This record gives sequence, C-alpha cells and structure tokens, in this order.
Amino acid sequence: MKSDNARPRCPGQDMRFWKPEDIFTLKCPHCGNEMEFWKDEPFLICKKCSNEIKNPRIDLGCAKWCKFADQCLGRASKDESASPVIEKVKALLSSQFKLDDKAQKDLEKACKLADNVLGGTKCDPCVVKTSLVIIFFSASGKKYIDGVSEILGKAGINPEQQEKISAIVKAVVAGTESDSEEYKAVKKLQEDLRRSN
Repeated sequence: MKSDNARPRCPGQDMRFWKPEDIFTLKCPHCGNEMEFWKDEPFLICKKCSNEIKNPRIDLGCAKWCKFADQCLGRASKDESASPVIEKVKALLSSQFKLDDKAQKDLEKACKLADNVLGGTKCDPCVVKTSLVIIFFSASGKKYIDGVSEILGKAGINPEQQEKISAIVKAVVAGTESDSEEYKAVKKLQEDLRRSN
C-alpha cells in the first residue's frame, strides 16, 4: 500500500513551502476592517460590511500547467482571474452561516484528506470537496441548506456539477445510498475523519 506521501499533492497548497509573507493582512477598501489573507485565497467576504474583497497577491500560475486546473478553478484554466471554486463556496457560505472552531478544523482536515484520497480516483474533486463543504455548513448534514443552487452558481460551478453535488448532499442528509463514485468518496472521507478524531 502506498503511503500518503507518495500520492500527488498540489504544491501550491503544501504549507511546508510557504513563507511568512504568504499570510498577510489588508484593510477592507469599503469599511477599513482588517482582513487576514492567505496566499491561496482568491477573495474574502468582509465580516463587517459583507463586500467581496479580491486578494491582490493571488498567483494562479499553476492553472497554466496543472491537468486538474479546470476542476479546481471551475473555469477555463487559461483564465488567470479564476477563483478556486471551493474557497469561493466556503466564503459565500461563511457570510451566511457560522461554523464553530471544531467544525471549521474538521472541515479543513476533511479537505486535506480529500486531496490524498482523490489522487488515485476518477472522481471530480470539485464535486467531492464542494459536497463536503455544504455538508459541514448544513450543521454536519442535519439539514439541507436552502438556496444552495444559487451559491453554487455564484461560485461558478457548472449545472452538471451542481446536480451531482445536490444529489450527494441530499443522499447524505437522508441517509440513503448512491452508486456515484463521488458519493462513495464523500462517505469514505466522512468515515476517515471520524476515525481520525
């Protein structure tokens, strides 16, 4: 069996290679609220005025060569202004719903586990990770968030992916089974997360 270290990993998300300046603060240009950006966050929603603030230092140069760029970014990989979809979904949900500290840490851990698990599959990473994010924001799957289609649309997720995400979240919430590979990956990730806690 391969170790986790042998699986492919996005070098831009590997924090072992980050420098201190990769995490920085900026003032919101609308209200002056101080906001902390990480180098890979395309934008943040200001907690004070709710405006979307773009990260002026984001570098998505990897989109030019990475074979998973379209799935990760949700747009044509040649579009340098593209925002990673998962971060956009998180930010849009964060502006409406709050996660407690433990749920936030568990979500980040689940997304990192997803990077390792999805490396050897044909699953759509956008569908799996976005499903996980919605499940966490819907109080760990206890209720399905109304208006999720609007949020997914704003994040730039295509209608086919939106359908798959909605089906996975509804199945998880209802406790029903599905044959889709993405559903199985989500369930595996939830189980792996339970075992690791």
